[in-house]
Amino acid sequence: MESARRGFCIGVDVGGTFTDVVLSDGSNVWRAKAPSTPAALGNGVLNGCRLVAERAGLRLEDLLPQVARFGLGTTAVTNVIATRSGRRVGLVTTKGFEDLVPIARVRRVPRQGWLVPPDSLIDREWILGVAERVDRNGTVLRSLDRNELLQGVRLLRERHRIEAIAVSFLWSCANPEHEQQAVEAIRAEMPDMTVVSGAALHPVVREYERTTFALLNAYTSGALGGIEELVAELRRLGLPRPPLLVHSGGGSISIEEGRKAPATLAESGPAAGVVGALAVSGAAGAPNAVGCDMGGTSFDMSIIQDGEALRRSRGDLMGIWTALPMVDIESVSAGGGSVGWIDAMGFLRVGPDSAGSTPGPACYGRGGTRATVTDALVVLGYIDPNRFLGGSMRLDADAAQAACAALGKPLGRDAVQIAWGIWEIARVDMARALRAQFAQKGIDPRQFAIVSMGGCGGLFNVSIAQEIGMKRVLVPELTSVLSAFGAANADVRRERMRAVGRMLPSEPAALCEMLEGLATEVNQDLSADGIAESARSIQFEADMRFARQQSELTVSCDARLDASSQQALMDRFRDEYCRRYGRGALALGAGVELVVLRAVGRGRTVRAELARSANAGSALGKVSGKRRLWMRLEGRMERADVDVTPPKNCARGIVSRVRYCSTARIRRSGYPREHVPGSMNTARSTSRLMHDHPK
Repeated sequence: MESARRGFCIGVDVGGTFTDVVLSDGSNVWRAKAPSTPAALGNGVLNGCRLVAERAGLRLEDLLPQVARFGLGTTAVTNVIATRSGRRVGLVTTKGFEDLVPIARVRRVPRQGWLVPPDSLIDREWILGVAERVDRNGTVLRSLDRNELLQGVRLLRERHRIEAIAVSFLWSCANPEHEQQAVEAIRAEMPDMTVVSGAALHPVVREYERTTFALLNAYTSGALGGIEELVAELRRLGLPRPPLLVHSGGGSISIEEGRKAPATLAESGPAAGVVGALAVSGAAGAPNAVGCDMGGTSFDMSIIQDGEALRRSRGDLMGIWTALPMVDIESVSAGGGSVGWIDAMGFLRVGPDSAGSTPGPACYGRGGTRATVTDALVVLGYIDPNRFLGGSMRLDADAAQAACAALGKPLGRDAVQIAWGIWEIARVDMARALRAQFAQKGIDPRQFAIVSMGGCGGLFNVSIAQEIGMKRVLVPELTSVLSAFGAANADVRRERMRAVGRMLPSEPAALCEMLEGLATEVNQDLSADGIAESARSIQFEADMRFARQQSELTVSCDARLDASSQQALMDRFRDEYCRRYGRGALALGAGVELVVLRAVGRGRTVRAELARSANAGSALGKVSGKRRLWMRLEGRMERADVDVTPPKNCARGIVSRVRYCSTARIRRSGYPREHVPGSMNTARSTSRLMHDHPK
């Protein structure tokens, strides 16, 4: 067949509740959902792949040999960090700085009404200080004592059953010689021990973040075992090439690279969703957008500005402040599985606990009894229990009703009132979090569109847009599996960075030499990934700040930094500073420091494409039926009959092949006349339901 000659692309996103799979042959797209299997990651992936193969009219064994790309967004590393089930890690650091990690920059996080130190991956007794010292210029002040090092590591292993070692010395970003010596010595003495170096993983200033990143990589060094078992099974079934893993930066890496730095996969699934949102916003001609992904456990937000996702180089990762180059994603605990509960003061709350896929919401009929967001949507009529997953999974509406009623009994509220309260609390939490994201970055949300993602996204995102003044919402036909599509669409992305620490203007020769070295290293990385030279591109970035400031801003950088280029770089930094904080915050006369130089290499690969429709008219077709749902009208809960309408283009492409349902709340009038391939545009109201296919 024609599609066989061109090859298929498969994208998989392993979520907390469902494993989503997308299959594309370049002109058609099929999709499937299967329950996730956290105890055996590969089972859920293979179940989803078999289901999507059936929908394409193929056996999995016949499909896999024709696959040109298999992209995987995984929660394997995420689950290890979230459940604190990683390896026992010992830390080797500079003597006198053993309390760097326990002190945690004196950070405190709120927990049950108290401010407490953030979680730590290691105990204080697992930290070894060794005599060595390098100053901020990279000059060795005291050499490393190899015998002292090995004796201390042996004691750590014997007394505390340490399984992995992280080495992070003071100012190793300026001179990594001692870290390299320590890693080599430990590996030679204990070849079965996992040993990682902070300077090798993240050679920039900020010793605390560099150290926690090294700890995270050592801690999660055994997390890819389930993925390796999956790869072996896929190879046995005929997959001709290993999968590509989506990393937190929104690009793809090989499994071999993932083993070297597994912590970079911690935000794999959400980053894949951002890649999908970029594809949709690009097709819609909306360079300024925000991806809003509401899945089973969380609501993830990522801002796209001028066609590029915003990024960050450090942040909070499940309670651990660390360095992690990643797409700037913020999450709140508001997903379909988020549990409603009553606090000690008698107030209704939603999250952060989630019912997950097992037992799941009460309406799943798997033994769950706690009311969740999904149960509330069933009670309110926003989800049709007979059409869930396109009718392949029937929901128990009576169980949802009973769960909401039980939750409301102590408050004297009925099931409908509690369901509305859960829906409203989740909506307000998400709107507040999204508004805060725009405010923190100094961005006007009225100029942005929402790209709706996730199984529940369409039921909330229009109302969220209305609340914060956004005028456009894009609901792609792939909305419920957009992260899986992103996994099949992400280019290979590799980064190399160097600590600079110089005031500008500076000696051009040294900076140019540094940029050339970074470019060479990135080219070597892309070559090792099998990317042809013609498919590579390299861009440069600089992290900059005013003298004596604590935080940096990232701006684009030229490939050479001669005198004129340095002046242009400083001007770009000042412009970005003014845009974000206002011209009144500009530090007039203050020097500008170049903190970090970074080379970002991209490698174009085979990728999935959005299915295109020949129908470019209105996004909506004729009314296909009525749905009775509860709505709050003039302060009272009342039942109302609303139209259920499929999009006009459901006669071809993905929708004609897949019996899945995504629902969005939209307005009866004022539909945009444009139609974006693979998506629909909605207005800002709540009087109509849209399904992505007719039953």
